[in-house]
Amino acid sequence: MPIYYDSMDLSTAEKQRFAIGALTLGMTTGLLFYDSPAAGIFLTLCCGLYLPRYKRSLTEKKKSQLLLQFRDLLYSISSSVSAGRTVAQAMEESVDFWKATYEENDYIMQELAYMNGRIEKSGEKDIDVLRDFAARSGLEDISDFVSVYESCRMTGGDLPRAINRATTIIGDKITLERELKTLMTQKIFESRIVALAPFVMVLMLKIMSPDYLEPMTATREGRIITTFALGLMAAALVMMERINKIEI
Repeated sequence: MPIYYDSMDLSTAEKQRFAIGALTLGMTTGLLFYDSPAAGIFLTLCCGLYLPRYKRSLTEKKKSQLLLQFRDLLYSISSSVSAGRTVAQAMEESVDFWKATYEENDYIMQELAYMNGRIEKSGEKDIDVLRDFAARSGLEDISDFVSVYESCRMTGGDLPRAINRATTIIGDKITLERELKTLMTQKIFESRIVALAPFVMVLMLKIMSPDYLEPMTATREGRIITTFALGLMAAALVMMERINKIEI
């Protein structure tokens, strides 16, 4: 079955992880900052508003995995084409080449099985299958490779040289993107650690001096100030994540 990466549904496990995370965050915040299970339930429901963002984040991670696997596929296709194979033959050989590295449920192995099946059983052209793959992936680098291959087919250019060149450029770009995303992930992780600090401080105060925070939970003014502070903290966390997102 073809995979449409921009419209993938969440798996049962992913939905469960989100539900557990929302429940944990909502109830922890409600009990720590408001001393109220009802507030915890309300905040848990509010966390449900994050679901579309959570889904987009997982989609980007899945597409990032596909892109890294596609980079490896490019190297094997380039080697096979340089040895005189066609792109269709190179794709077929790549299954045996990469099955020791990737599992059958990895995205690139699923795509190879699907595309090779269409070429062998349905008699479709490899360029049509690759064009469909690029459209479903929603990834610019895959589209660029398909465009290079299609141009060579139409103009009769030096296919091995063009694919080798495209593989080098696209591979280097993917590697650079990966390095930048690693740096961004570290910054996002650091910002989340900072966001945990108020929870730890409030927990320690509740354990060591329960009466100290009573004005913040027992009075209307205290609850308003707490809500305002939590809102600022959430806004700052979202802003930091947006700042750390870099498009190449």
